[in-house]
Amino acid sequence: MAPEFRAGLGLLAATLAGASLAAAPAAPRTHSYLRIDGVLGASDDPNHLGWFDVAGWSPAAPTPDGHAVARIRIPGAPPQDLAAAVASRKKLHEALLQDVQIADGRLVRNVSFWQFVIVGLEPAARSYAVTLQATHVVCDDYGPAPPNGGPCATLKAAPPGG
Repeated sequence: MAPEFRAGLGLLAATLAGASLAAAPAAPRTHSYLRIDGVLGASDDPNHLGWFDVAGWSPAAPTPDGHAVARIRIPGAPPQDLAAAVASRKKLHEALLQDVQIADGRLVRNVSFWQFVIVGLEPAARSYAVTLQATHVVCDDYGPAPPNGGPCATLKAAPPGG
């Protein structure tokens, strides 16, 4: 095979590989917000005023008695009323976590935590993490199913009374 022909084949292969990579859709970037009944957050997003901006969140293994657990990282310093709710282990009515697409603000995921307690508050550099335990969770994904079912597949709570 002539060197020019091999070089041409290499260039063609590289071009086709680049085209196939460019054709693969990128996963939409999202931003998360958290609203906790009775606790005022500092988000300045016009659609989420009074909510908390969320730097990241993930479900954790449920407790032995079936409570759903989620760990949520929030930028900034925790407000005093949040710290007070943690210290008193006060049962709160609802927290709502929303994941929205950055590009257009479209709702990607809605997670409602019902009858929950904030069992952990861990300060870190320029952020803190809260751990929620809820007796009931409703998790709805909007759009294509995420890989491995996403967080809705792993965020489970025992049914009420169960």
